Amino acid sequence: MQFDFLKDRYDFELERKDKLTAALTLPVGVLTGLGSLLAVMARSFTFRDPVLTWTFVPLVIADVLSFFICLLYLVRAYHRQTYIHLPLLAQLQEAEEELQNYYRATGDDAALADEEFAANLRRRIIQSADRNTENNDVRSDLLYWARVWLFVILWITAFAGIPYVADHVRFFMPTQQAPKPSQTQPASVPQKPEFPQNRVVKEGGSPTTIKK
Repeated sequence: MQFDFLKDRYDFELERKDKLTAALTLPVGVLTGLGSLLAVMARSFTFRDPVLTWTFVPLVIADVLSFFICLLYLVRAYHRQTYIHLPLLAQLQEAEEELQNYYRATGDDAALADEEFAANLRRRIIQSADRNTENNDVRSDLLYWARVWLFVILWITAFAGIPYVADHVRFFMPTQQAPKPSQTQPASVPQKPEFPQNRVVKEGGSPTTIKK
């Protein structure tokens, strides 16, 4: 196998690791939203109707169990991030120089040091790439089953919404408002009485009233 092929495969598995870690963001967000919705549904359910209650409660229990199973897969997929990397460049250079010094000290051809160093480096790349491939395969499988259980939660929540909506339609329909009492027409206001006018009395004559 060519050295470039081995290097590309090693880099590919490390890039795959980052993509698997980033792929966990969406399932975690959806799972959080469904968990919040489930909590709201469980708290606001009235539990008054026996038929609706015995339909809703088993679905909620199944939803909770599926929630924790999905969460377990996501946690395992996130924490399984033990990868093998090549030694540091300074360590590789030091190992190459030590091999060259060894072959010079033994009187052998210095080219053999380069060949042995390249063989060791190829072997380390193969070991790292294969181990990282196995780890990525396991994480990919865990992420797959987490998504499967996420769809299970979605469907169970949808079915649980049927008795939940029926419960709210039955017990929270607005009651018909009582008709307001009709306003009675106020009684007719009597005419304001007039104050008697002053009188003018003329001596020897009959009294008269001052007109307006």
